[in-house]
Amino acid sequence: MSPLRSIVLAALATLAFSAAPASAQSRLTIVVPFAPGGGIDIFARLMGEEIGKSGQSVLIENRPGASSMIGSAYVARAAPDGATVLLTSNSTLIAPTLRASDFDPQRDLVPVCNLAESAQVIVVGASAPYKTLADLVAAAKARPGALTIGSNGPASTQQFGAEMFKSAAGIDMIYVPYNGGAPAVTALVGGQIEAIVANVTEVHSQIEAGQLRALATSSTKRVASLPDVPTTRESGLDFDVASWHGVALPAKAPPDVVARVEKLFMTALAAPVLRDKLAGARYAPTGLCGAPVAEFMAAQVKSIGEIAARAGIKLE
Repeated sequence: MSPLRSIVLAALATLAFSAAPASAQSRLTIVVPFAPGGGIDIFARLMGEEIGKSGQSVLIENRPGASSMIGSAYVARAAPDGATVLLTSNSTLIAPTLRASDFDPQRDLVPVCNLAESAQVIVVGASAPYKTLADLVAAAKARPGALTIGSNGPASTQQFGAEMFKSAAGIDMIYVPYNGGAPAVTALVGGQIEAIVANVTEVHSQIEAGQLRALATSSTKRVASLPDVPTTRESGLDFDVASWHGVALPAKAPPDVVARVEKLFMTALAAPVLRDKLAGARYAPTGLCGAPVAEFMAAQVKSIGEIAARAGIKLE
């Protein structure tokens, strides 16, 4: 059983909900805008488990659909009393940037904290001739439009990572979207495509088992669990991208409510036991709160729009 799956099962088994009646101030509903079992759901349950240790009643509520916008819009309409929060991710900003919607994350939500991130990694099959990222770039330049690079789906963080890689390297590779990370990995192992961009969490076990070869991580610094894998910048390409998870409230939440929710999540994030679990799930805590996280979100929206326009990325 993989370390990630063990963590999922442990989190699901140990996340306790209070049976006693609770007021809006003592009950916390963490809305996950995706189906159970994915990376953001795992992260939410790990956070909820730790927050619950303080005596706080915690409920994880999955509201998937419309590339995260259904759950996000639900929280935006919730009472701004701190009882309902949104577990945010790249998709919170990607979907409404690429699709016409009444929901605007910068207008309708107030970001509280960016809590943790998971690096992206560019990987090839173990039998591929590419030993370094420079090898893959050289092959793509020698055969423009012939090589393929895939990921877990259209308009995903991984597609944006692939497009940033192509742009930074000045190469023409065909992007192939798959319906999830597992099918993309299967296609890569089977030799159907040359490379994929994936979350480290999705491919770490295959890298350790020797099925896949990691060429570079698109993170600002080397991933602790892959110390021998250089970053894209170390490989000579000027870009980085990561999957991040944070927490947000309805836009009308007053400052004292924002401060209370920030303290709740940051206290949990500081717990050594949670940090160990996050490390096991290949997450790196960030703990960016207040004005810096709002600036981060604004920069992300600008970058998403620019990359999407350049690469023709759309959501139907």
